[in-house]
Amino acid sequence: MGTDEQLPENLTLDEAYRAAYYMVEQYVALEKQPDVGLVLLVQYMESDPARWIDWIASVRRGLSDASTINPQK
Repeated sequence: MGTDEQLPENLTLDEAYRAAYYMVEQYVALEKQPDVGLVLLVQYMESDPARWIDWIASVRRGLSDASTINPQK
């Protein structure tokens, strides 16, 4: 998908998880000396079986408290 193509308004939980993973992975790959916490986060997102339960809990929290963080700022 190119940068000029329209993005969907909504994502599935799987799609949103992959997007979050790629965001962190991209940052780690671009940085000369990436933060060890982000490296560990990528490893966790790839391999820890608890990641899906944690992801669902995070989605629920994000839906219930929209004022916590503004992704547009």
